[in-house]
Amino acid sequence: MTARLTLALLLTFAAPASAGETPHRPDRAWVNYALHCQGCHLPDAMGMEGKVPRMNGFVGNFLHSEEGRHFIIQVPGVSKSPLPDQELSELMNWMLKEYSADQIPSDFVPFTAKEVGSLRQDPVDDPLKRRAEILGDLSKRVSALNCYSDAWVRVDTCE
Repeated sequence: MTARLTLALLLTFAAPASAGETPHRPDRAWVNYALHCQGCHLPDAMGMEGKVPRMNGFVGNFLHSEEGRHFIIQVPGVSKSPLPDQELSELMNWMLKEYSADQIPSDFVPFTAKEVGSLRQDPVDDPLKRRAEILGDLSKRVSALNCYSDAWVRVDTCE
């Protein structure tokens, strides 16, 4: 176990919140990413070409629409996570700011445990199809997505 992971685990479990308090816990979010996400999305959130979508420098684009915001919670890896809603909301907020801060809209409102709990009750059946639909719609409003293409989707809005 690396020294960084050991320190993060100690901080996570040695500093419990007061009763009823739900503070932002970036240390716990980082540990949860390491334990639940980086196996597929990798430590740098770059994913695996053709197998796992990258989040680094990209996932914040989904926040430019309500459908996209919902989608990133409703994908199977998130919606079916064993994490409680509070920890999952911390993880998603941390991950977005850590790996995709430049793509987050200026009016971004962080996810709450209540919102995450509600959205994960309605997981996406076909995430690749839904992802393509959302990116196609977003490409009309987010210039970085104009002419976007990856292993799963090609947005044909080239200008």
